[in-house]
Amino acid sequence: MKTTTHFLALATVILLLTASLEGRTFTYKNGRKVEAELVGMAGNQVAIKVGGQTLNIVLARFSVADQKFIRESVVVASGHYPPTAPPQEAIDAGYRLRTFSPEFRTDTVDARSTGDRGFQWYPWTLFGHKTDLGKIQLNPDGSVTLLGDITGPNGELCTAVPSRSREKFVGTVFGGGGYLEATFRLNPNDVIARKFKGWPSWWSVSAERTFGLESGYWAGQAPGYAHGIEADFFEYDLSDEVVNKHRVNCYGACMHDWYGIWNVTCKGFCQAKGGPGYRDNIRVVPADTDFNQYHRYGFLWVPATEKTKGYAKYYFDGKEIGSGWSWERFTNQTPPPVPPWLFGVIDKHHLLLILGTGVGEPMTVKSVAVWQKSGDDNLRF
Repeated sequence: MKTTTHFLALATVILLLTASLEGRTFTYKNGRKVEAELVGMAGNQVAIKVGGQTLNIVLARFSVADQKFIRESVVVASGHYPPTAPPQEAIDAGYRLRTFSPEFRTDTVDARSTGDRGFQWYPWTLFGHKTDLGKIQLNPDGSVTLLGDITGPNGELCTAVPSRSREKFVGTVFGGGGYLEATFRLNPNDVIARKFKGWPSWWSVSAERTFGLESGYWAGQAPGYAHGIEADFFEYDLSDEVVNKHRVNCYGACMHDWYGIWNVTCKGFCQAKGGPGYRDNIRVVPADTDFNQYHRYGFLWVPATEKTKGYAKYYFDGKEIGSGWSWERFTNQTPPPVPPWLFGVIDKHHLLLILGTGVGEPMTVKSVAVWQKSGDDNLRF
């Protein structure tokens, strides 16, 4: 299938290119072969990166046949991207481009844990643990059911995993801010019955710290002195609230600023103080909420600038829920992390997205989407 398309470059020069699809990249031919990586799709706009420059394809400029070709190409290249509008909370922050939203299928999930490039999701192989591949169930409707595993930190699927390449990982990690949202369902009674031995989770960690990248270590400190963020978007782990206070309509979501030399500076890593307390991390949803039905759990991340604070907010079904946090720019101040730049390291790092649950606590994930201003700050190997 072929079509003739055109793109407006930054210099407003119109390039007439013939498009065809090869594997997971677009290939454009204009006398020579040029690889163009798909960056994302939002509504009637597709973004691709050619030679380090991001170009936007506005589908409305093309014929119906051309639009059909481009949409089908996107589906093959990066999973199914329904042409829906960004959530309002993403639009309000200027995040209109969807840079990630694959269905859970055999061509988007590394179901055999090969560690090959080109997948959107990989079975957990972090921190010395490997998930049981039999506990990851891909469903015909494009969703995935996680049946639980004993990996330690509730991890079964993630957007990147360690590799022996020079980049030290394979997959996708997200930088520069964005709105991250997962839609899933679970049964709280399963978690209660298992006495919270593991729990349904949607969370993230700093790729720099996790994969031991140079930028994951605190500049000017002793060798091995790490620094990185953990942002938890949903954890059904509030046993005291659920069991003792009979409040099943709540969940935990918070941020952690980790630092130090493992088992030297502190036991494990040190966790910065001066941030949110336990009560601040409780997210209470409407009393009639049924967690057995699909709900949307969102995290908004806006980086700090020289003139404005960065901040994070949490959302449940499109409505802000609970406390958010703000910070000033982190410019390699000396440890420990303290306000006002506590959590600021997130702006220098990339988030590795993670889904997981405990044994006997199935969690079905319908979708995960990331909306950003562009995909230029993401890393994909």
